[in-house]
Amino acid sequence: MKIWLYLAMLVAPSVLAAPRLETLNVSPNPAKFAGERAPEVQVVVSVQRPKSGPVGCEASVDFGDGGRPRAEDYGMSSTRTFRKTYAKNGTYTIRVRGTGKIPCEGTLQATLTVTGEPAKKKAEAKKKPEPKKKAEPKKKGAEAPSSQSR
Repeated sequence: MKIWLYLAMLVAPSVLAAPRLETLNVSPNPAKFAGERAPEVQVVVSVQRPKSGPVGCEASVDFGDGGRPRAEDYGMSSTRTFRKTYAKNGTYTIRVRGTGKIPCEGTLQATLTVTGEPAKKKAEAKKKPEPKKKAEPKKKGAEAPSSQSR
């Protein structure tokens, strides 16, 4: 009996291994501003499932922009697709790591470059009304002849 227990302990970690983070794809990369529109990037994360053991696992994606990471449960799915819009140009490091009760194994990272500048918004064509001109005083001209005669 002790031998079976010992064998079960040796085999259990490999059999019960959680799915492993396999790939991280970011596209388009580089991403570019298009006029006033900030670039939207697609981040695809895939996991490789073991032949036996837990089916699902949890992972979080940090988009590298200082925002809150987004956690996802991989359940029966082997891939997850995220969309992220970046408001500024620069270089971002996107990281994926296992989290939660059954974390996916491993860590992945990719570098994203966002290029260009957002186009300046067109100034609204609101012209201020010109101030009304003050009525000019009438110029004194030749005096009108008097009706009285001498």
